[in-house]
Amino acid sequence: MERLIVLILAVFLTVGCVGKSFGDHTNLWNSWVGLTKDDRVRELGIPTRCHQFKNGGEMCEWPYRTGIDGADIVNLSFNSKGIVCQWGYRGFYGDRRSEATCQ
Repeated sequence: MERLIVLILAVFLTVGCVGKSFGDHTNLWNSWVGLTKDDRVRELGIPTRCHQFKNGGEMCEWPYRTGIDGADIVNLSFNSKGIVCQWGYRGFYGDRRSEATCQ
């Protein structure tokens, strides 16, 4: 019985940490909106791939470690001036997007 209680507590703590963890990442990614592509490359390194849009905008993606799974990807959309206007995430927490969007 004591082992069961310890196991249940461990599960609740793990789930609680995971939920909080994604919120921390969301706050970080939101802080990137309005920064330049050069700023992101300096911090994150060269993106694994980018796509140029006809309107002059661009989307680039980087592998991202949330501490849970190694297959996470963060993509950033840039307007024609090279400013981050939206982020996207795909990985352990599912597919997520910022509230901010490119105009």
